[in-house]
Amino acid sequence: MRLAVQTSLLPGHDLHAKFAAAAVAGYDGVEIPVGPAFDILAREGEILAASAASGLPVAAICTAGVHDPVIADREERARRIRVLQDLVACADRLGATGVVSVPVRPQANVDPALLPDLAVETYREVSEGLAPGTARIFLEPLNRFETRFLLRVGQGVDLAKAVGHSRCVVLADTFHMNMEESSWSEPVVQAGDLLGHVHIADNNRFEPGGGMIDFGPFFGALREIGYGGFIALECFHPSGSGLSGPAAETLKRSATYLREVWAASQAPADAA
Repeated sequence: MRLAVQTSLLPGHDLHAKFAAAAVAGYDGVEIPVGPAFDILAREGEILAASAASGLPVAAICTAGVHDPVIADREERARRIRVLQDLVACADRLGATGVVSVPVRPQANVDPALLPDLAVETYREVSEGLAPGTARIFLEPLNRFETRFLLRVGQGVDLAKAVGHSRCVVLADTFHMNMEESSWSEPVVQAGDLLGHVHIADNNRFEPGGGMIDFGPFFGALREIGYGGFIALECFHPSGSGLSGPAAETLKRSATYLREVWAASQAPADAA
């Protein structure tokens, strides 16, 4: 398994310190959330230097609500499409696997009658306009309290298939799956090769091991489909921290826990 952790969870006063902390805690990559407070395009050099110094790659780029491309206003939608394309190109320059993208959230006030056709049209335009490269778009389903569109992994698969482009695939997030799915394994197995990225957090959105989820069945399904992408910690909590304890020790403990669960999990093919 390849574990990654978001910079927002890592201790350190700058990116060099954060990447170094991820390496010490036992992670294989670093995911970078972007938004109004962090312009990744202006900090590519710093990121590449931190990556080289730590020996850890950039796993992925994670967008914020200001980047959601499926909105009714044509001019703003066109602008967000260009931004998303620029971020995918940035991911390629950084050696990252792709860019996490949520299509639309309720505050966008998109007429439900326009969906899913507008989403298909939007992501098709994004995908067809990408610069040459290998970084992909990871469509992220959320839970019912954060979106009214794209709640389950299977719906993300359907959207990716409708877009019909090899660089547009789906993401599975265990926090959202815990609320919206009826199985840990079926959505993963049905997604198969279209599953390009994983976000992981426990049921309380603390780090894995800080709640009640048994990740064994989920990991078994990932092994069954031969998943080789990153599994990235994305944790939030109303307390203001996504971690249940001090960052350095909590992140190290969670990485150890996840590797133990992964080792103990068995896909049907493993058990045969």
